[in-house]
Amino acid sequence: MIAGVTAGNPAYTECDSSNRSCPDRIRRDPPLTTLAWPVFLIGYLLGSIPSAYLASRLLVGKDIRQLGDGNMGAKNTFHSVGWLAGGVVALADFAKGALAVLVARGLHLPELVILIVGGCVVLGHDFPIFVGLRGGQGMATMLGVFAVLFPIPTVAALVVLPLALILTHNWDLSCAVAFITLLGMMLLAGNPPRRLAYPFIMLPSIALRKLMQTGDVRHATS
Repeated sequence: MIAGVTAGNPAYTECDSSNRSCPDRIRRDPPLTTLAWPVFLIGYLLGSIPSAYLASRLLVGKDIRQLGDGNMGAKNTFHSVGWLAGGVVALADFAKGALAVLVARGLHLPELVILIVGGCVVLGHDFPIFVGLRGGQGMATMLGVFAVLFPIPTVAALVVLPLALILTHNWDLSCAVAFITLLGMMLLAGNPPRRLAYPFIMLPSIALRKLMQTGDVRHATS
């Protein structure tokens, strides 16, 4: 065992200068390691894969952003292309979010970096480089990120969402109820403030994309 390893924090060591077998200085890498930057890029590019766009082009020969409510996501694909295509798109978008976070975690990057990678994959979905930066709202991709970071609260939210939708017949209200469920379960699990703040930081991207899509629709019809 290397001299000076602190209990409960094996990644941080301080070596006695009299110990020649020990390097001069060994310490934990700073949160934004050199490896973090390419992983941020990978997360963004992974999020940029336009699953709904590809599905609509392959199945009906049209751009999903010109169909239904104009959102490049699973819900619009479900209504405009078909339930099977919508389900496949939902799974693909969910998988993008989960995979990006799993890659970062598999590389043993600090938690702050992993949280940022989750933001990068959602950013890629919302503003995909492959289709002119006009993407979707990122709900399914965000759920994929949350499923890896907060598995039990996310499962609870996914159970509540369809139940709320059956009772209210209102998608936005049902999503709000699911979000409250997610936060409540996170609080019960004793998550630290940084983790509790994370959903609040991520969710405004959905509202931003909705506003931008509304503007696109108005511009197209004017």
